[in-house]
Amino acid sequence: MTILSRYIFKTFSFGLLVAVFLLLAIDVLFNLIKELNDINNVYTLGDVFFFVMLTIPSKIYELFPVSVVVAVVVSLGALANGSELVVMMASGVSKLRIAFIVLLSVGFWLVLVVLLGEFVGPAGDQMAQQFRNEQVSKGKATSAANAIWLRDGDVIFRTNNMRKLPGSNSYELKEVTVFELADKKLKQVSEAQNAVFENQQWTLNGLKVSAFNEDGVETTEFKQKQWQSRIQPEILNISTTRPKYLSVRDINKYQSFSGEKSELQSAYRIALWSKLAFPLLVLATALCGVVVLFGQVRSGGFAQRLVIGIVIGVVVYLLNKTLLNFGEVYHIHPVWISLVPQGLLFAFLLLLLSGRLQVNH
Repeated sequence: MTILSRYIFKTFSFGLLVAVFLLLAIDVLFNLIKELNDINNVYTLGDVFFFVMLTIPSKIYELFPVSVVVAVVVSLGALANGSELVVMMASGVSKLRIAFIVLLSVGFWLVLVVLLGEFVGPAGDQMAQQFRNEQVSKGKATSAANAIWLRDGDVIFRTNNMRKLPGSNSYELKEVTVFELADKKLKQVSEAQNAVFENQQWTLNGLKVSAFNEDGVETTEFKQKQWQSRIQPEILNISTTRPKYLSVRDINKYQSFSGEKSELQSAYRIALWSKLAFPLLVLATALCGVVVLFGQVRSGGFAQRLVIGIVIGVVVYLLNKTLLNFGEVYHIHPVWISLVPQGLLFAFLLLLLSGRLQVNH
């Protein structure tokens, strides 16, 4: 690595850390305010802080494209203000080479953030959601909106609460209902007071089975009964987490469980492709900052560069989210909304920096 590359890397890295802490502080503040509405004698202020802290890794990942463009515009804009970029270009360093050095600097941090988003963020989100559900549901009934629903072929599974039993790898479910279908008609309903998952199988306790036939409803009660099912606590944890917060590994597991023709497949496919296209989105956003850096903000102060960086980052972020939501609603192939727009933007910005494409002001 040359002296110039090291200098740009250090300058960008410092700006990136500042941008991450700034955007994260704002996001954490809004999340704390949102969670304050659910505080009670069980879900305390300390619990709120713990819940929000668990979601920080995924927030760093989600806000990274905005953080990158803010870092590029602010930190390298300071170099432009000090005429250091002018000296670099006067010595024969092209805009394209400076952009390439910036992208290499972004790539270094991008690897770490992708690993964070794949291995740390999803686990933290699932742990946070499980912790919050347990605390909020204590002492009051669970609403239908908070219940866990999952379908496995002709079996529809519902539970009001899931928790891991302390000191073991076992899980306990409260108020379990299993609906069994045959030829798209309800065949049997099983209601259990609780269910325990241990040794790769479920044990239903306080079970009441209602079987529907031509003569009416036949009801049978069992004190305890074993239930074999592909539905496991890991799948339940994944199903309660929004697809965009899942890792690629979790999405693949859920896709294998739900099958290729699942109605919910669109959201998970889009989430998968958006994860795969995330590096391209970050690099394209960084190039947006570089293009602006060589444009009209060279003479601006820190506040102006900060505002412009945030605006660019937020606009690209919102456009990407809008495309993903649009594709999910209208079932557009994920490639067209996750890879193609970022690829076109990246190519367009490279052409601008190389001077092969001129934009008249």
